Amino acid sequence: MQKRSVRRSLSMTPDMHDRLAQLVSKQPRDVTEADLIREAIRRYLDEQDDLMGSRKHFQRSFRQRIDQIEEAVTFQLNVLIFLLDVDEDQLREAIIAARERGETLLAQMKAVRVIEEVND
Repeated sequence: MQKRSVRRSLSMTPDMHDRLAQLVSKQPRDVTEADLIREAIRRYLDEQDDLMGSRKHFQRSFRQRIDQIEEAVTFQLNVLIFLLDVDEDQLREAIIAARERGETLLAQMKAVRVIEEVND
């Protein structure tokens, strides 16, 4: 099946037309105003496609980051709920244990994050 051209008309200011005529005069003889207008529209549409692609990427990465933050906040809220139910001695022991083993725990958490980033 043969593709048919769609005809459109457009209006432009005299200044725009003068600039277009200048560009046409610098082109080979077989290049017309219509050719330059089509090329400008093609470039604009390609740019919009690229822009839409980058927006989708941003939205996807933003959603992933929001999910990570939501998971962290949920964890922290669960810890706070647990702490509200713990007596003073248990809390004191947990703080001491965290001080003693905090660096090890942080190193383990960093290692898990690195593994997750590699898998993503």
